[in-house]
Amino acid sequence: MPFFSVVVPTYNAGNKLKATINSVLNQTCKDFEILVMDDGSTDETKKVIESFADSRIIYDWKPNSGGPATPRNRGIEVSSAPWISFLDADDLWHPRKLELVKEVISEKGKYKLEVICHNELLNLNGKKDKKILEYGPYTKDFYYNLLTRGNCLSTSAVTVRKDFLTSNNIQFNQQKDHVIIEDYDLWLYLAHKKAVFYFINEVLGEYVIEGHNISHDTKRSRHNNEAVLKNHVFNVQTFESNKEKLWSYINTRLLLEEILKDFSFKFFLRNINKVSNLFLYHPFITTKIILVKLISRIQSI
Repeated sequence: MPFFSVVVPTYNAGNKLKATINSVLNQTCKDFEILVMDDGSTDETKKVIESFADSRIIYDWKPNSGGPATPRNRGIEVSSAPWISFLDADDLWHPRKLELVKEVISEKGKYKLEVICHNELLNLNGKKDKKILEYGPYTKDFYYNLLTRGNCLSTSAVTVRKDFLTSNNIQFNQQKDHVIIEDYDLWLYLAHKKAVFYFINEVLGEYVIEGHNISHDTKRSRHNNEAVLKNHVFNVQTFESNKEKLWSYINTRLLLEEILKDFSFKFFLRNINKVSNLFLYHPFITTKIILVKLISRIQSI
């Protein structure tokens, strides 16, 4: 039985998949299986997989489901290893990724880790950016912080203990209003069930963004992000009885992040009433979030 099951959901990504698979085969730790879960590809994906002729690679094709949640869940179901590492079909791993994750699992065994995540290098349209994507940190009230402050993990950087997923009946949500955000939803459920997270402060992979990348669909992402958060605020979390108050706080953060990320004069004018209301009803929170975001932006320059 392998130590890692590497779950790779894919859809018409045959031209990128070879580099992704090679980044796994080139790992210094060889104790893995690769589960390529094809979500209805009509390109040369199958031929690309067959070209490897490696028994550790398992390929499974099913009709398209409309998002990566279903193929990822298929991979979890058929995996044979105790640890599952997720890797999207266009992302890449550095050679020592699995080796270092395995070392952490061994060295931190007394903490009974359930989720391990590492940093990534941003790869924008095939060009490696100097920007390092830092994830975490893990905190005592991690579910609360993950819900109120936003996602701080990346799918292709995450390894999860399989038995924690199965024993708590946790899987990626396959509903249409969770596409693009289904990973964030999974982290929230893991944190809600008190999973122990560990963040490796090293760059062990590359997060690839291209113009047609599904995660680049910002309008859909904003809509689905709201759907995920509303579900947790009104149906899952129990730390705040005033659910409308909690949602108001989170909605304030979402709008401010949108303004600061895509800021333009026209955008500001279109949302001036919303911005005014934020300062009127949440003056401290609004000011604090803006200052934190601006300081973070200045430091990244």
